[in-house]
Amino acid sequence: MLPLQVGRMCEEYFLRMRRHVYVTPKSYLSFLSFYKLVYAEKFKEVNNLEHSVNVGLLKLNQAAQDIKQMKVKLKDEEKKLRESEEQTNQLLVKVQSESAKAQKKSEQVGAFRDECLANKERIEVEQEEANRDLQQALPYLQEAENAVKSITAKDIVELKTMKTPSDIIRLVFDGVMILLQTKLVDVRMEAKVINKKTVDFIHDSFDETAKAMMADVRFLSTLFDFSKNEKDNINDETCELLMPYLELENFNPAVAKKASNAAEGLCKWVGAMVMYHEAAKIVKPKMDYLKIQTARVDVALRQLAEAEAELAQAQATLRDINKQFEAALSAKTELEQRALATKRKMDQANKLINGLAGEKTRWTEDSNTFAERRKKLVGDITVVAGFVSYCGPFNAEYRMRMRKECFGAMCKRQGIPASEDVNIVEVLVDQGTIGEWNLQGLPADELSVQNAILVTRSSRYALMVDPQGQALNWIKKKEEGRMQGAKQCLTTMSSPRLKDQLEYCLQEGKPILIEGVTDDVNPLIDPILEKQILRKGKKLFVNLSDQLVEFNPDFTLYLTTKLANPHFSPELSAKCTVIDFTVTQEGLEQQLLGRVLSMEQRSLEESLNLLMEEVTSNTKALQALDDQLLERLSKSQGNLLDDTELIEVLGNTKAKAKEVEKKLKDAQEKKLEINEKREQYRPVATRGSVLYFCMVEMSLVCWMYNSSLAQFLEQFDLAIHRSEKAQPTHKRVERIVDALTYQVYRYVNRGLFERHKTTFLMMVATKVLLTAGELTSADVSLFLTAGAGEMLFVPARQMMKNGANACKISRTPPRGVGFAEKIRTTTVLLLPQDTQWIDREKTGVSRDGRKTRFPTKKKKPNNALKRNDTLLLFSTLVFAFWMHMHVGRRKSD
Repeated sequence: MLPLQVGRMCEEYFLRMRRHVYVTPKSYLSFLSFYKLVYAEKFKEVNNLEHSVNVGLLKLNQAAQDIKQMKVKLKDEEKKLRESEEQTNQLLVKVQSESAKAQKKSEQVGAFRDECLANKERIEVEQEEANRDLQQALPYLQEAENAVKSITAKDIVELKTMKTPSDIIRLVFDGVMILLQTKLVDVRMEAKVINKKTVDFIHDSFDETAKAMMADVRFLSTLFDFSKNEKDNINDETCELLMPYLELENFNPAVAKKASNAAEGLCKWVGAMVMYHEAAKIVKPKMDYLKIQTARVDVALRQLAEAEAELAQAQATLRDINKQFEAALSAKTELEQRALATKRKMDQANKLINGLAGEKTRWTEDSNTFAERRKKLVGDITVVAGFVSYCGPFNAEYRMRMRKECFGAMCKRQGIPASEDVNIVEVLVDQGTIGEWNLQGLPADELSVQNAILVTRSSRYALMVDPQGQALNWIKKKEEGRMQGAKQCLTTMSSPRLKDQLEYCLQEGKPILIEGVTDDVNPLIDPILEKQILRKGKKLFVNLSDQLVEFNPDFTLYLTTKLANPHFSPELSAKCTVIDFTVTQEGLEQQLLGRVLSMEQRSLEESLNLLMEEVTSNTKALQALDDQLLERLSKSQGNLLDDTELIEVLGNTKAKAKEVEKKLKDAQEKKLEINEKREQYRPVATRGSVLYFCMVEMSLVCWMYNSSLAQFLEQFDLAIHRSEKAQPTHKRVERIVDALTYQVYRYVNRGLFERHKTTFLMMVATKVLLTAGELTSADVSLFLTAGAGEMLFVPARQMMKNGANACKISRTPPRGVGFAEKIRTTTVLLLPQDTQWIDREKTGVSRDGRKTRFPTKKKKPNNALKRNDTLLLFSTLVFAFWMHMHVGRRKSD
């Protein structure tokens, strides 16, 4: 059913446009494969989007419920926080009171400690001084001890055995007994012989006391004990009693030694003890004083220790209170942090939910349409697949008709659910990609975008009908990164190196662009066009001229032809996707607008290009951020509000999305400002587009009048340079329009036969006035048929009558639709016998009544004019006047 409908549309397209389009079984197979591929892709996309949206909405709704619970929780935490704050304040007062007490006690103890330490330090200094004095007496003590140590038991025995000890011995023993405070005999004078000298002295106590003392075995021990423990008990009185002995001449150790070794030692001991006492009696008061002061310091230190203990107790109490305060403060801080975290969490969640309010509304609406979208996906993909598989060779008008009359109508007849008006562009491509294509040189009109979709999405390689070369330029810029300047990627069908270039691109996975294709292609590329891929192991191969060449899946083949109306065979149409890239009037107008601005307002055009790059980048970024937002939201685990990191990421993503949206909004406003300035030059682009298509359509009059876009652009640039400079802008635009119209008219006119010049003039005038809205299609139809409906031939006598009437009306040309109606009311219609041949000619009925594909070749009546004569007559009688009125006198001369 579908191939038959497309086939009938192809026949109609040929009859009207004289362009050959074929429908082959391969087209239908391509339709089926593309349908399965896109349906699976879109079905999966809808399912994934539905899952993501539903999960995202569930998360947002759950978050909204959690926020309500968090509000209750936050109130409870705030209440606890107030109680904790009161408790903390009470403890703070107590801490301050105890701190004051401890501080006061610490100051008191500190002052007392300083006093004690000062006294201790002073006493230690005095003690050190006393010790120095004591050290001066110690040699005498050491001397006495050494003297006692020098006495042996043998010496004592020797003394005991002496029957008559010498006087020096007797006197020495008196000195010892005086120190030991042993009882002496009464004093009486007696002469003593010492060292052979006689001196008057007192009687000694040797016989009465000393002998008994020497008899004691502990005599020497007694002396040692005295030297050690009793030396400090010697008093001045004892020393005074000893002075007469010590002052005696020859009472010294040397003389005593002559008498006995024991006498020598005892003499030394007595003298040393006296000397020690003299030295010690200076130190002893100091030592006594130090003992008192040391005792006082000890008492003070004990008191200090007690005070420090009290201070330690106060500080311990303070520490306990501080611990309680710190615990309360910590609990309060924890409550504050918890409440703050809850509030921050709630604020973030509120901010996120409020920020996602627009998305939530959109997702909610989408969630209600997913089932319907899945249901309509069957019909929508049918329309899309039919468009991609069949509509490439057709122009914009027939593409629209095929979408509605073939694919859409088939869905309705078969009861296949489908959308009312399927937007092919929205289904197959996003705005970011379209913007990128536009930056690569693709015109922004819908037909060009459709062509780009066909090139990129079709399962077959593209064969582009590109007489103006815009597809060629776009492909070169689009694949510039992959081509990397390689000469092997650009070639022609007649190139002798075609095979080598194909091998290189096939193996390296690079694109190859073959230009200049005619009606047929080199059979060398047939295996590539038919994608006859062979697999050997893990590698892919293609048979290229009986040679297996490795095939890289990244390889892409592009074919272009400059033929305006090529006649490709059905076989070639089946092998590749034929795409009509012929420039449209709208697309050319945009290109010319950019071209004139690049010459007149270069900075403005450069600003627009930079702005478009920014818009494209931001659009793609916004799409990525929206997808990322939904994906992260749907893939989050657990409670959304518990994942603060995710909330932060979502918030940042939304903030970036808003920032990008603002940039896009600002860019849109800036674009509007730029476009307002650009629109001032729109009349130049519009007139240029009209003139170009007039040039191109002259080739329908005669094949020799073929012209290229490059020729026209050369004249376009030349007219701008030659036009008169003027200010303000609208006057400059008028000068350019006038110069351009005249330049192109003269350029084309020079190459036309005389009989075709008026035809070209009429075409220019008609299209200019149609574009300006001063004529309608009904007006043009009226002039072409001379008021006789849609007739192809008009009798000469009738043409003259109608032409005269039209000329009368044209002298005061009305505006609007009423013009055609007024001419019809003043035109004499044809007689029935004059229209019989016309009807047969129009419907294509032969003499025997059979329908024919083409009009019959029956001879026309003698009174009928050829179409060219009709056009010539009316261009002379009517449009010359219109040209004179609206285009300019010099152009109608």
